[in-house]
Amino acid sequence: MKPSSFSTICTEKCAHELVGLLLSLSVFHTGAKIYIIADSKTKQIIDDLTPIPKLKINWQVDLDKYTGMDRLQMLRENIFGEFLTYKMKVMHNAIQENPDTLFLDSDIIVTDIIDDIDPSKSIGLSPQFITQAHVAKTGYFNAGMLWTSDKRAIENWRNVIDMKHDCPEQINMSKIIKGCDYFEFGENYNLQCWRLYLSNETSETIASHITSKPNIGVFYKGKPLKFIHTHFLDKRFDAFNTLLIDHFKNARAYKILAIIYRVINQNWILRLPKQPMAGMGGHNNDSYREMPILLKFANKDVDIKYDERSIHCWLEPNILTYDRDTLEHCDQEVARASLFLLGNGDVLVEGKELGQYLPDLPIQPWIFWPRHPMLVEKLLKKHGILDFNDREIGSIFIGNFENSVQEKYRKTDVDWASALDEFHCTAGFVKKFTSEEYLMKLRGSKYGLCLRGYGTKCNREIELMAFGTVPIVTQEVTVFSYMEPFIENIHFLRASCPEEVKQRISETSEEKWRAMSNTCYDWYQRNVHSKQAWNTMINRILYSKEV
Repeated sequence: MKPSSFSTICTEKCAHELVGLLLSLSVFHTGAKIYIIADSKTKQIIDDLTPIPKLKINWQVDLDKYTGMDRLQMLRENIFGEFLTYKMKVMHNAIQENPDTLFLDSDIIVTDIIDDIDPSKSIGLSPQFITQAHVAKTGYFNAGMLWTSDKRAIENWRNVIDMKHDCPEQINMSKIIKGCDYFEFGENYNLQCWRLYLSNETSETIASHITSKPNIGVFYKGKPLKFIHTHFLDKRFDAFNTLLIDHFKNARAYKILAIIYRVINQNWILRLPKQPMAGMGGHNNDSYREMPILLKFANKDVDIKYDERSIHCWLEPNILTYDRDTLEHCDQEVARASLFLLGNGDVLVEGKELGQYLPDLPIQPWIFWPRHPMLVEKLLKKHGILDFNDREIGSIFIGNFENSVQEKYRKTDVDWASALDEFHCTAGFVKKFTSEEYLMKLRGSKYGLCLRGYGTKCNREIELMAFGTVPIVTQEVTVFSYMEPFIENIHFLRASCPEEVKQRISETSEEKWRAMSNTCYDWYQRNVHSKQAWNTMINRILYSKEV
């Protein structure tokens, strides 16, 4: 059985860890109820978190007295035991409204579905799995988790707190179970560093019990590891934390890894190659490379790091946000990714090709972007989008070819110009219009033709949608390999020749155009514009079954 509710307490000192608990819990127990007693600063940090955890959170802000204090400070002031009574209070809150609750410390990362509750018992406790000598000092059970369906168990726990002890609520937990039916959680629950350092078994033996399989999971003695209990910013636990992270990397558990590094960095980190960079890593820092800057300013918990050692873009630690036009930039570094998000190209074509070399690597569609996202957002803010009757150009194509691949698809015998009001296709690196003139031309058009570029996606499709200009897509252009795929006749029209371009336009009523224009603009706002793009992207990474 799964718990019917969860509960925890937290103050601002540990709020970055609560982020990890809430996000990981929401991945494996989406929609679960959790009761939290916290201070005001912690609640504000969670309120500012992206994404909003998919949980039903019940807040009680009652810990401002303890804001800024750590365990040692509270012990010195003889209020640590008092602070810990809020564990019982929050469990009481939860069990007032639910059949049972599982209390979890805020420094826990859930790594699998918690489904081993024995409903025939009234209490569930977690042994520490440490030596008898250390049990005598700290207690047999760990106070970081306790499940119960009985209010009396909560009162029993409150009554056995030893206010003078360094582990006030833990040292006497064995007394809670007297006269009660209880069960013990297995060794695959509540894996702490102390089990590695203080067990009857050697550290090497404990480490050998932890195994991992790519795209399957991490295990303890062959059973799925349910959650880990550690402080990732505490240097004392570096060896333990590194061991766990290495296994999650081997398992390609990208959701768990992303959450762990959100805890470590106290932000989401988008990592970019530091330019100028020689060779294959060189880039003009336009296109996607502008987007992290926009996302940082639009989201309080997104930041950027520049990397001199990698030619790729990443979401830390190892989700590869591949922003190149083709796979020619894929190198040995790609094998370290836990997830490959393909920007340009099609997961059914380029994705399959890459999968032949790296069969264990999850490859999923990503978004695409304008050539100059900053300029697009500036123009949208200044000018907005136009209605049907305010657009002076019926249909348009503006492009050029700088290489043989672009030339193959743009300089053809097909007379696309005959089907459009404006057709501009130039050769070389000198453009006919400035970037702003080009974008304003798209903004002033009802329809825009899309011809394939160097990759099977082009910035043009996204730029058209940004301004609510309806794309007319030719067959070589990829439209479905997106986190949110385009839908024909909703986001775009399809044409294979100039005659079909004319036909599609003539068949589309003004009312239909307006509906498509709005859905295009909304798609861009949701998936690419900095106000929503990050939230959309991280939600899909954490919660989508496909990603």
